[in-house]
Amino acid sequence: MPKDAAVEEFAGLVRALKARDGRSYEALGRRLSVSASTLHRYCSGATVPEEFAVVDRLALLCGAYDEEQRALEAAWTEADRARRRAASTAPGPTVAGRGMPLRAHESSVSSAARGQQETVRGRRRRP
Repeated sequence: MPKDAAVEEFAGLVRALKARDGRSYEALGRRLSVSASTLHRYCSGATVPEEFAVVDRLALLCGAYDEEQRALEAAWTEADRARRRAASTAPGPTVAGRGMPLRAHESSVSSAARGQQETVRGRRRRP
């Protein structure tokens, strides 16, 4: 699935900050209290942070200018909107091979379990 243009723009700005700083994903991630893989997902556009705070800390850590910080916040706002749109239109998780929504499967399993009494080594289990 192609990425949204707003997400690509945001990721490009984050990549530029990271490249200019020169530190590894691991080193920057430690300073930002996120994992290296999370920071890499932000830079690749695979994920958009749910809150701007981590992006703001990255900008400060990497010495972003005021104009860059404003551009980064605007880009994050648009990318976050795109993330929210995608999340609201994405189908929920399903049970593998059944096409049944996961919550529906869980409730059908729960109701079936309620109707049966479990036995443990031949003895009935107390409810």
